[in-house]
Amino acid sequence: MKIGILNYKYAVATSVSGPADIFAALMRTYPVVTGKELDADFQIDFISEKKGVFWRTPFSETEQQKMTRNDVYDLVIVPAMFSTRILEVVRKEAKIIDWLKQQYKAGTELASICVGSFLLAATGLLNGKKATTNWMFADLFRKNYPHVTLEDDKIIVDQGKIYTCGGAFSFTTFMIYLIEKFCGHEVAITASKILMINVHQQPQTSFSIFQFQNNHADEAIAMVQKYMEKNYNKTITMTEMAGISSMSPRNLIRRFEQATSNTPLEYLQRFRIENAKKMLENRNDGIEQIAMKCGYEDMSFFRKVFKRHVGMTPREYKDKYGRGSLKAK
Repeated sequence: MKIGILNYKYAVATSVSGPADIFAALMRTYPVVTGKELDADFQIDFISEKKGVFWRTPFSETEQQKMTRNDVYDLVIVPAMFSTRILEVVRKEAKIIDWLKQQYKAGTELASICVGSFLLAATGLLNGKKATTNWMFADLFRKNYPHVTLEDDKIIVDQGKIYTCGGAFSFTTFMIYLIEKFCGHEVAITASKILMINVHQQPQTSFSIFQFQNNHADEAIAMVQKYMEKNYNKTITMTEMAGISSMSPRNLIRRFEQATSNTPLEYLQRFRIENAKKMLENRNDGIEQIAMKCGYEDMSFFRKVFKRHVGMTPREYKDKYGRGSLKAK
């Protein structure tokens, strides 16, 4: 099986070398652990482009080899780029974007890691399809690729011959997923055990941090946001918010959603839940106490809202991220 891993300027080194190390380690260790040969023979190349010419460097070698149009891969992995260079990479790597389209047309399957999805989406091959990316850059992705259905709560999205994964270091789980696709479940489970990679099913919302959406020029909406952020632990009504903004409730909802991509109620709930997460991480208070401090008197409602936004219950979150959760056991 021929695997190509792109290595372009500003690519994150770990998402270039890491996938190669996982596939190579599986080839070395699978026969030792199982006593059986691995059916798949991974031929791994690092692929770069210079002045319109594509070069491949086989894994564990240093000498580059010039590529031809006949060089077609079974799988090409698009690594993440530095987050400060996303749009610059998309703008400057037109030849790589064209090459990805050519490979896909020839039957290659494509997989992007983290914000590498921006480069993959620039091919147009994701239009009308679903994808994921790092939750921090979901809004930027939607803005630049409105024809792609972004599921930023997902760690991995599989669209048949195109795969995307969310976070930069989720590539470890992602590679196990791809190993299962190409080599079967038994090999994937063995790889997970050999390499001690946890195959988790948690959504990205378990890791995300709500970014307060203040990057807009609507002063009236900003005033309502500040009021909510100051009084989130109290009951806040739509009438109250409308009065602060000097708008009708209907107009407030419309303007608020334009400015923040959330309704006022959604924003308030997300702000409350983000504060609840911080309290669960840093305080020894009981869950009911924390719920009350965040404006929730109904515990069942608090649990329901928390799980919807975070992907786990408050108790599960406290056990995972609370004080003492990172101590060696």
